[in-house]
Amino acid sequence: MRMIRDRTLVLHVEDDTSQQSLVRIALERLGTCLVQSASDGFEALAIARARAPQLLLLDLHLPGMDGVATLRGLRAIDGLGNVPAIFLTAAGPGRLDDEMRALGVRQVLGKPFSPRRLAQTVERVLGAGQA
Repeated sequence: MRMIRDRTLVLHVEDDTSQQSLVRIALERLGTCLVQSASDGFEALAIARARAPQLLLLDLHLPGMDGVATLRGLRAIDGLGNVPAIFLTAAGPGRLDDEMRALGVRQVLGKPFSPRRLAQTVERVLGAGQA
């Protein structure tokens, strides 16, 4: 797994800047993650082409291109086919459907979310990838 200065690069796709800040604080406090935020799917694709993330954290409801379409686009980028993904959604926590599983989604968390639970979920998902 490629790291940035020994930290895991997380691409967080979220159009709400307060949610971006909350995720950054929750994950960077771990000391093991560096969060790169994108406000929409198009920006996420550009960022991912420049710096391949080790974890994808996406909102389901995004302007222009929803989270599932964004994830499909990210999967088409060389090296991102197997990067674990987590969805965050205001619709509440949901079960993974077949399409999400096929796209490598490991968890669907509801908003508002507990920063501690998000950090634990990220650690668990990243740990599973190293096993």
